[in-house]
Parts: sequence; C-alpha cells; structure tokens
Amino acid sequence: MLCMAKSEKAFICAMANYLGEILDKRLRSLVFTAFGHFSNDSMFLVYPLLITYYALVPGVSIVLLGYLAVVYELIYGLLSFPIGRIADRMHDEGALIALGIFLLGLAMAAFAASFAFRAYMIGLILVGVLLLGSGTAFYHPMGASVLRKFYKSRAPTVMGVNGSFGSLGRSVMPIIIVLLVGYLGEAGALSIVAAELFISSLIIYVGLGFVNRKAAAVKEYVAKKAAATKHNIKRSNGYLMSLLPLLSIIFVKAMFMASTTTFVPEYLLTGLHSELEVGGLLTFSFVFAIAGQLVFGYFTTRFGGRKVIAATTTLSSIAFFFFLYGGDNVLIIGAAYAIFVFVTFNGFSVTLGYVGQAVPEEYINRANSFIWGFGQILGSAAGVLLFTLLLNFIKIDLAMWIMLAVAVAAVVMLPLLLVGNRGRKNL
Repeated sequence: MLCMAKSEKAFICAMANYLGEILDKRLRSLVFTAFGHFSNDSMFLVYPLLITYYALVPGVSIVLLGYLAVVYELIYGLLSFPIGRIADRMHDEGALIALGIFLLGLAMAAFAASFAFRAYMIGLILVGVLLLGSGTAFYHPMGASVLRKFYKSRAPTVMGVNGSFGSLGRSVMPIIIVLLVGYLGEAGALSIVAAELFISSLIIYVGLGFVNRKAAAVKEYVAKKAAATKHNIKRSNGYLMSLLPLLSIIFVKAMFMASTTTFVPEYLLTGLHSELEVGGLLTFSFVFAIAGQLVFGYFTTRFGGRKVIAATTTLSSIAFFFFLYGGDNVLIIGAAYAIFVFVTFNGFSVTLGYVGQAVPEEYINRANSFIWGFGQILGSAAGVLLFTLLLNFIKIDLAMWIMLAVAVAAVVMLPLLLVGNRGRKNL
C-alpha cells in the first residue's frame, strides 16, 4: 500500500496504489523516468524553434533572442548542482522530477502569453526563459540517480532505453508545434503544450511516488547525517575532483552542441526557406537519437564510458563537418545531421552512465549535477553566448564553422580522460 486516503487526496492514492499493484519497482522506475525524460526533452528544441517565429516580429532581434538563450542555459546550469544536493537530502527524486516538468508547463504558458499579449512580449519571453531553465535543471541528475539505484551496474544500458524516450520527445515536438501553430496560431499551440506538461507532471508524481517517499528513507538520512565526518566530506569532494578532466571536455563539447543546436533552425531556414521543411528535417534527424541512446548506453556498459565518450566526440565533429559542407543540398545535410544526432545526443546514457561507474551511490546526485550542471549546461551557456556575440560581426554560416573548430578542440582534449581514470577498470 503506497498511501492512505486520510493522508493524501483519494484520487492520487487510488492511482498510486493501482500502479503499485501492476508494476514492480524496477519496471516502474524505468517506465516513469522514461516518461519524464520524454516530457523534459520534448522542450529541448522548442526555444530554438520559437526563435524563428519571434524573429519575424518587428522590434525583436535574433541577437536579443540569443542572449535570452544564454540566460536559459545559465539558470539551468547554476541550479543543477544545488538541486542535486537537495535531492541527496530529500530522498525524493520522483517529486523533484515532477516539479521540474510542472515548471516547464509554466514556461510554455508564458511563451503562449507572449504571442497573445505582444505589447509585453519581451518581458514574457524572459519569464518563459527563466522558467524553462529552472524546469530543465531537475530531470537528468534525478532520472539518472533513480535508475542507478534500481539497476546498479546495468544502469547505463537501461539509461540508454530511458534516454531513447527523451530523444523521441526531442524529435516529435518540433513538427507537432509547427503543425499546431499552422492550425491554432502560436498562442493556441503553446497553450496545448503547457496543458500536456501539467498533466504529465501529475502522472510522474504519482508514478514515482514509491522512490524513497517513506519513513525509512528519512530515518536513513538522519542516521547518515549524524554519522557524517570531515573524512566523508573530503571523500565526496575527492570524487568530484577526479571528474574534473571529464568536466572540462564536456564543457567544451557542450559549447559546440548547444550553440549550433540553438541556431540550427535559423541556419537551415536561410537555405530551405520553409519552417515546415526545417521542422521536418529536425524531426527526421532527432529520430536517430533514439537509436543512439540505446546503442551507446549498451556500449557504455560493455566497454566503459571513457572509450564511448572519446568515440562519440570524434564522430560528432566529423558528421557536423559534412553537415556544413553540404550547403543547401537537403539529402546531404539531412543525412549528415542525422548521423551527428545519432552519435552526439546521448549524454544521459553515456556521460551520466560514466559518472555512475566512477562514483559511489551515496554521492551520485551531486556528482551527476556537478557534471551536468557545470559541464553540460554552463558549457552550453558559454557556447550560446559566443555564438550570439559572433552574430554581431559575421553571418550565421561562418559562425557555424567557428563552432566546429570548438568541437575539434574537445577532440584534442580527450587524452585528459586518462588522468581521471588511473587505477579504475573498464572506465
């Protein structure tokens, strides 16, 4: 029995108890974190896609929108580590994941309002960006720690399955929004997306209610806190410091990934001249991330995270070169970008899978947040900022080539991973 009607709303209790009867904990942890990943990552391309609509509004510049993208990444990155520490204390990752999805719903509502009340557009975009950054800061460290808790050494493989649902969300949402905008307008389309996220947050809250929401978890935390010593604190910091080589590579790689992804719809629009074609190409390309999560999650379990990170970082640079080289040839750029997405958008299963191999479970939330927040997300903010600054002086196609050089720099840094893994097997 998960809860009693006297202590919680009867409707939520009934749903939670029913779910508890039909699914065991391991399967539920996968099912509902996968659903959370789908909901969270479906927002990944929404703001870049909205840039193409906002840029058509008189008085709204693409440079301003780029700076707001930086704000989004900064909020995302700076909140991730504190949220990870809170999660280690609360023992309630399910509630935190649900909260993050709810905030994403509020973000979409703000973006919808920005189109409905255009006199306040810039202010409402800023509100949406702040909520978007806050909401996305929750899922990845929390989802990874839940799966690590229930699947142990098999976690990277299962995270690949989980991550494929995030990739599915990324792939389908751009074309869904484009089609909804065509029928309902920007405000109507984004209002529907907001409602979907609010419902999803409730489903996740109920579905993951079993993850340590019980008195035993509280007692365990109190006992651990009472037993904490300076040695334990030093041990925790030592594990974080051992991840610094990984952090530096992920930071530079994220600069490349986020900056190009943020502006790729606008870049494609200059050659394809059709929002529908751009949405279709992005949807087609990001379908391949579904398979990428599965494949590279398995490889991380089989061969170790260090080797997989090195391979995918190198291959992503090569694929992006052919994407830019293809110019306006739809077949070449579509194939190249699909390969790029396949080998690149697997950070959940590969990067956080690797962290799970290197760090004990008691430090996993803060370690995940350390790499994801300071490496993946602050690196993303730095990349988007650099790209935006470049747009003040050069055209978008040349800026893309410069960011490819940043990707090559990440490849050159790969030997640093050997420094952080001395004495550890299969990493």
